[in-house]
Amino acid sequence: MSMFINILASIVLIVMLVYIYKKREENETHLGFKIIGYYLLGSFTFRMNEFPVPLGFLVFLFFFRPIANRTAKHYSAYLGLAFFVLQLIIPAVQEYWYERPRDIAASSANMYQISFLQDWSTIRDQLDIDENARLERFRAEYEKDGEIIRLSYYVVGQSDNEFIRYGIDYSSETQTYTVKRRKVARKWMQYERKVFASRFFEVFDEIQARNLSPEQSFDRIILNSDGEKDKYAIEDRKKLLIMGKEIREITNEELPVEGYIISACGRTTYETTSSYTRSSGCLGDVDYFFDALLNRS
Repeated sequence: MSMFINILASIVLIVMLVYIYKKREENETHLGFKIIGYYLLGSFTFRMNEFPVPLGFLVFLFFFRPIANRTAKHYSAYLGLAFFVLQLIIPAVQEYWYERPRDIAASSANMYQISFLQDWSTIRDQLDIDENARLERFRAEYEKDGEIIRLSYYVVGQSDNEFIRYGIDYSSETQTYTVKRRKVARKWMQYERKVFASRFFEVFDEIQARNLSPEQSFDRIILNSDGEKDKYAIEDRKKLLIMGKEIREITNEELPVEGYIISACGRTTYETTSSYTRSSGCLGDVDYFFDALLNRS
């Protein structure tokens, strides 16, 4: 996209300079070089505290009074000013176009039926996301029957030696994901510690969301994961190990455990008035580990 715009701008510039030259009022020695010189003067930029100033055009206005081919030289300087303005506008337009939200249909509106790996593959293919993109954060809240209330996650990928952060938000109204992307940095310190997004959703689909929940019965379930491999040694908390389609408890004797964590908790909703519903805090916390290493001593 950027290369296409640069090529198009160069073609337009050459055409305009040739047009100005052909519209000269009289013959003049080296007029072609002079027209190019006036264009370069008009486009010359000076940055004052990172704020661009068309210094060349200001110099032209105050100090240049061409006599021969006056109109052609003025047009050349104004053409330079026009390209100065374009240099400010084009990057903003490119950034807006790159970061514009994209809507992609979800495979289901139910947490127990949705195919996360399939949906992620569709998003990845449509936005040409790096296959090795890492999961940054995952959060889901849904009713006990699986109806999704909120679902969002962030993914970080690489392109042209830059890190790109993708924000994916599910809308229950349209049953689509809204994807926003933004170039963030050339370095991402925690990148190597994050789980591959494809691996996370593969595990998620295999174990299924209905099996990731607190022991107590709640009206709503909340799942969280930051996608980062971590060492864990909390004894007074429920902890389980995901092994394919199986789940087993992790004993305190097996701590510390190092792996990726999906945390689950629940909320109970209750009505305070006929039109207002509140919910409890997150209760019954459980931590699920996958691709984990346990203490075998």
